[in-house]
Amino acid sequence: MGKLSSWLSLSSSSGATAEQKKENRRSFSPFSSSPLAKPKLAETSDDEAKPAVPSSDVAKEPTAAAGQSPSRITVLAQIIAKETEKVETYMRGNNLPMPSFEVDAPGDFPRLPEEINRSRQEIISASKELGLLAQGPRESIRWGLWSFIDVLALTILNHFEIAKLFPVDSTITLAELQTKTSLDAINLARLIRVAITNGIFREPSPNVIAHTAGSRLLAEDGDLQAWVGFNCEDVFPAAGHVLQSLKAHPEATALMRSGFCFAFDTVDKEPMFVTFGKDPARARRMGRAMVSLTGGEGYEVSHLSNVEGGGYDFGELDAKGGTFVDVGGSHGFVCVDLAKKYKNVKFVVQDLPKTVESAPSPICDDAEVAERITLLPHDFFTEQVTKDADVYFFRWIMHNYSTPYAIKILQNMIPALKPGARILINENCLQEPGLENPWDESLMRRMDVTMLTLLNSQERTEEEFKSLFKAAGDGFVFEGVRRPKGCRMSIVEAVWQPELKEVAAITEVDESSAGSVAAAAPA
Repeated sequence: MGKLSSWLSLSSSSGATAEQKKENRRSFSPFSSSPLAKPKLAETSDDEAKPAVPSSDVAKEPTAAAGQSPSRITVLAQIIAKETEKVETYMRGNNLPMPSFEVDAPGDFPRLPEEINRSRQEIISASKELGLLAQGPRESIRWGLWSFIDVLALTILNHFEIAKLFPVDSTITLAELQTKTSLDAINLARLIRVAITNGIFREPSPNVIAHTAGSRLLAEDGDLQAWVGFNCEDVFPAAGHVLQSLKAHPEATALMRSGFCFAFDTVDKEPMFVTFGKDPARARRMGRAMVSLTGGEGYEVSHLSNVEGGGYDFGELDAKGGTFVDVGGSHGFVCVDLAKKYKNVKFVVQDLPKTVESAPSPICDDAEVAERITLLPHDFFTEQVTKDADVYFFRWIMHNYSTPYAIKILQNMIPALKPGARILINENCLQEPGLENPWDESLMRRMDVTMLTLLNSQERTEEEFKSLFKAAGDGFVFEGVRRPKGCRMSIVEAVWQPELKEVAAITEVDESSAGSVAAAAPA
């Protein structure tokens, strides 16, 4: 991803007026709906938006006894049983492995057709709701807070690579395992036993440890290990300082005043990206963590150009041999994927010099693909250097920046844009609360707060994206948002059409002049 250089002049000063702070907040308008309001269905495709528990069974609650409706916990249990039967029937009928904690179980749930995956989503959401109801509100709040202890245990176990210390197909005594690490026996045991409550490791007999599918991944999947390390050792400490950052700077827009900066003593010194740039090992870990994320369910690059699934059609761009610029595109994995499908498009991948220098060479084993992709050093906080391209693409860039920075990024594009040039932003687009399925809603809301934690930045709604383009320049015409089926990321589009503004201005002047003449005419 692209980082920073000339953003320094954008940092909010302590002397900002109340009005300036208001405009720099996360949105251009206040929230329009109460979180307690009844969810409405989104005006999108069938699978993009569902109510919190989208089962048709809820509307037809059978009576538990004469004259009585079943309790909510009974309804939820019935949903879980019915939808689980659908999923299991499909999986057995297609010879798919059933989910299991066993060490040889698949690391990912199999891909399912839309209807069956909807059943899976209902199982997840109904199970969570049923668990909360069965605990009761006081207990669920009291002990739900301790989920950070789960993160703490995983932080230490992953850091010391405990999962790698014995073969995945064998067992080991706690005493022997302790000899392979600097952790003492008591702390090793207590941390592993916390992880066991979450399906990571198991204890088949007293003081004997074996692997599960989860701990096997911590031993074998380097990208997942990096994801755990980044979240546990960078995001987790930063989260503990967000309260401090908000108390000191409640406007929460400055890159150098985030929870991360308070956690790592870089307030008003440098933002996260610069801190990582000084620590190659830490930067590599974050890079691999992002690889793990982009390969995860709902974030695959393949969704972008899957036209049949609601992705973006680059056929016209391909037909004319146009140019696609991936701004802040890291090592070009998006362009490599697109270049394999579109054979006539020319690609430019832009990022900071260090990132470009560290990219694989060649960028792809397919020579035909590699020769159409150019890597170019560029800082998107300076004027765009690739002129007259057809598409300028930002994947997970705008969510790294609060409103003032995001506007500046878009304004730096304007000198390079030809009429008809398209800006595509590929990241989360938040809907009103309750319109996502509960699993996706939880992930998106957590990512939104993660961006606050690290960079005082944000995920955005469609209206907030529209407002960004409006604030950046009158020549941007907002085209709307699309979201491919099965994808959590959306494609936000705007086109540069300054001539429309000129026509509108001329029309406005003509109408004004005509009105003046009419007013001056004698009765």
